[in-house]
Amino acid sequence: MASTTPAFTVAQSALSPSNVLISDTTVGPDPTITQRRVYVQTATGSYLVPTGTTTDYIVWSYSLPSITLDILTTDQAVAITVQWLDVSNTVVDTLTQEDCLAEYNKQFLVYLGQLQAVTPGILQDSNYATNLTVYYAYIVYAIKMVEIGADIASSQNLLNKATFMMQNQNSFF
Repeated sequence: MASTTPAFTVAQSALSPSNVLISDTTVGPDPTITQRRVYVQTATGSYLVPTGTTTDYIVWSYSLPSITLDILTTDQAVAITVQWLDVSNTVVDTLTQEDCLAEYNKQFLVYLGQLQAVTPGILQDSNYATNLTVYYAYIVYAIKMVEIGADIASSQNLLNKATFMMQNQNSFF
């Protein structure tokens, strides 16, 4: 059997934040592998799958180097597991990694920056400036909770706080 090092990358689309791109970056071919499965588990233990999927996982054709999953309606901190399987559906390799998918809030932060560009005096409003700082911190800390702490529960809490501010923008910004 050939020796492989399983690996994958995850990216979220800025143009379509509901989409998550997963790319297989495994090193070394294994001729026994014929298919892959992807599990995207939230901090609360539920699984994110595209509409119409009846399993907790998404089947990912081994002939495709990447897959785009339309699975998000809001930002999520998740554990993504990819399984590499043989023709008998036996798992040959498995890899799990944590990711903070924060594109909805990052896009809203860009929108706030655009508003500041046309109304630069808004930063003189101390409530606005304080709320903007808190909002920015929630996003950055959510990402760092995963990158440094591998803590999707705390990351999700911070994402929820940022999303609340975004959804109630008239009260905060």
